[in-house]
Amino acid sequence: MNWALSIDRKTITDVQLVEEAPRALEDGEARLAVHSFALTANNITYAAFGDAMRYWDFFPGADGRCRLPVWGFADVAESRVDGLTEGERIYGYFPAGAELIVQPGKISPGAFVDLAPHRAELPPAYNNYVRCSADPGWTADAEPAQMVLQPLFITAWLLDFFLRDPDNGFTDAPVLLTSASSKTAIALAFALKAGGGRHAIGLTSSRNRGFVDGLGLYDAIATYDAIDTLATETPAVIVDFAGDANVNRALHTHLAGKLAGNIRVGGAHWDHSAPSRDLPPPKPQFFFAPDAARTLIKAWGPEVFDQRYKAAWRKFAAAASDYFNFRNAEGGEGALRVYRALLDGQSSPRDGMTITA
Repeated sequence: MNWALSIDRKTITDVQLVEEAPRALEDGEARLAVHSFALTANNITYAAFGDAMRYWDFFPGADGRCRLPVWGFADVAESRVDGLTEGERIYGYFPAGAELIVQPGKISPGAFVDLAPHRAELPPAYNNYVRCSADPGWTADAEPAQMVLQPLFITAWLLDFFLRDPDNGFTDAPVLLTSASSKTAIALAFALKAGGGRHAIGLTSSRNRGFVDGLGLYDAIATYDAIDTLATETPAVIVDFAGDANVNRALHTHLAGKLAGNIRVGGAHWDHSAPSRDLPPPKPQFFFAPDAARTLIKAWGPEVFDQRYKAAWRKFAAAASDYFNFRNAEGGEGALRVYRALLDGQSSPRDGMTITA
């Protein structure tokens, strides 16, 4: 069945499982049959910021609704493109569904770019597709960790450099991570520890405190109902993965005069994500990973960037089994169930969920 999750642009709880009739390919197109993809709080962030960050523009639905962007693997089911072979395994950015039709260009032995006109003005990092046979880091056994964690880890890795850049003014600030049980927060805590033990404070729910404690990555942990117990000797920088307006107001009020910055990354608490007005300073600033990547690529060159990132990723991937269990659900019904559990905050932080399409 050619299925997809169909989501209302403004009301992300309005989600339906729809069937779509496959269309014939035109010259220059390829049909990618989605094999599997990850569903995490990161995808809820894509939905919550779908308009603001143009995530909804990648995969418009024929029904006028939106398709949830996900990271995963697909096989080339049909190709009318020279240089792209049917049966190849591909890694990249897909709609949560059974297939994607692309217009491959800039084809090299290792990758291609989707040149579909509607994607031309969107961030290039999301339009690149890796040909797994040419990726020395790819193995079939490691696919779950790659699709669940790699898109999150690169954001965390870029954040680590952003926080260490003297031009940004946060080099000496303790880092306070909201939604400390989220996978991107865990990846950042891992990077901070690997980079010399930067002081990391995890903020989490009472329900997830035991899990966060057991990670061994945070120097201190507080729950949302105990924000008034937080104290720092030097001004801290918030890295906000929760995007919760109430949490932000409590932090800015309690730590007034003791905040160096507030870097907004995600929206795990999507239902409370309307920006707070008249917050005590500093004003929150949004972190967009593709912009941060472009800055480092310009400074280092693409080759050095790739080498440094992949070395860091391999270390995190090797440690992933200490923090996560990878679990799988099947088909559209499984995807719908997992998506709703993420919206409701009912998923276990230890689970790395994948969907076999």
